[in-house]
Amino acid sequence: MTKKIQDPGYGTTAGTGGARIVRRDGLMNVRRKGTTFDASDVYHIALTSSWTTFMLMSVALYTLVNIVFAIAYLLIGIEHIQGAEQGSWIHDFGQAMFLSAQTLTTVGYGILSPGTPLMSSIAAIESMFGLLIFGVFTGLAFGRFSRIRPRFLYSENMVLAPYKDGLNALMVRFVNERAGAIMDARASLVLALEYNENGRVKRQFYDLSLEISHVRSLALSWTLVHPIMPDSPLYKLPLADINAVHAEAVLVIHAYDDTVGQPFYSRKSWTASDVLIGHKFKPMFYNTDENIVEVDLGLVNETEPAELFPIDVQP
Repeated sequence: MTKKIQDPGYGTTAGTGGARIVRRDGLMNVRRKGTTFDASDVYHIALTSSWTTFMLMSVALYTLVNIVFAIAYLLIGIEHIQGAEQGSWIHDFGQAMFLSAQTLTTVGYGILSPGTPLMSSIAAIESMFGLLIFGVFTGLAFGRFSRIRPRFLYSENMVLAPYKDGLNALMVRFVNERAGAIMDARASLVLALEYNENGRVKRQFYDLSLEISHVRSLALSWTLVHPIMPDSPLYKLPLADINAVHAEAVLVIHAYDDTVGQPFYSRKSWTASDVLIGHKFKPMFYNTDENIVEVDLGLVNETEPAELFPIDVQP
């Protein structure tokens, strides 16, 4: 049953006037200003940043540590590095960098090696530092690989389509792009509508009832259907006014990935401009000659015109 709900955390006044609650990529449409930095933030940044950023951070740290220890070796003296040939400052720095890289990675020495107890002490500290760094980055890389990033392919549009028993329905569908099993999937669809209260624009939230809000196994595509019955906020809303109230539907999926054995969630939103009125989704799976059900992910956005049932309360 559809019902009004309190603010689910999106804000009743923040971002009103047409601003999205959730961006198209599923992230909240929020930018923080004036935040402070804490050392623990490094771990969070390393896990949530892109692979390109993570690799650049790794290379930058590796290069910085090598530079620091190379300078330390130069301060002690290039003549204390066995196998080093003195030359220009750039030449000496390059040899110190190579010695530092061999020490940091603990691969063993070639031509270059520490030649004095002081140089060997610095190298011992660097090798211990190298073990620590590579241990940390190995753990971070594993954490990134083990962190679930669901690959749900959502339809670009919602559709307002004929349903049954003279009712229309708001529908959206999605499919799992991976072949792994998704179990115990639960869907929650919240509709946000703007209204004017004493000259101030605010949002009202509705927890939309769904024909099916829970499936035990998500093997095919899933079309979420909200029947527009008298208790729905869309029932008495003229179709032309959907844009005027800056309607936005926010979908949250909670599910369990059987491949990695972890729960996860996925989020997506659609605004009024994303609704196709008088359309329905085309089927996207069928039986093959080998008696296998084949799901065509390329059809997730495919729709066709469909005449809506007339509703006398709508002008």
